Amino acid sequence: MIYLFENPIPLLMIGLVLLTFSGVMYYSTRSVGSFLATVLIAVLTLCGLVMEQIVYTERELVEVAVTSICDAAENNDIEDVRAHLAASATETRKMVDKLMPIIQVEKANVISDIKIELDDPKNPKHATARFEGYFAGKYKKTGTPGAGRSSVTVSLVRGEHRWLIENVVSDPDFEQLINQLIN
Repeated sequence: MIYLFENPIPLLMIGLVLLTFSGVMYYSTRSVGSFLATVLIAVLTLCGLVMEQIVYTERELVEVAVTSICDAAENNDIEDVRAHLAASATETRKMVDKLMPIIQVEKANVISDIKIELDDPKNPKHATARFEGYFAGKYKKTGTPGAGRSSVTVSLVRGEHRWLIENVVSDPDFEQLINQLIN
């Protein structure tokens, strides 16, 4: 059932097949029953698509957390970036506090599908997101530009109202890339 809320394509395909079938039946018979079936299938398909857009699954919420911290970094908003971090994210917080004041972030993007693993599908407390990321920025003192692409693994923990970043690991190491930019 959750799959239907994560991906609208199966719902849309089933609705279109049933709508086509009922449309052909109505065209053949011109009966009130087949007309009502066509209308009912169209309404149910539209309701299902609207529900798919309204309901956020845990995986989608993790994806929102990852993309929103990228947006906060791209806006160079250190307070917003800190707001996305869990209280237990001491190493990540140190990295943010060290690097954000000296780097002007120009791009921080997710450039692949985010593969998400939840510790418990029914009531998750921890999640891991893996993706390819792209970063572009410049050193504020000298204006030296730098950019890089890396595999990123983000550990998240469920907060009271949203998912929070607990740890970020990249390959190649993000801090090493920044140090190359600075030196």
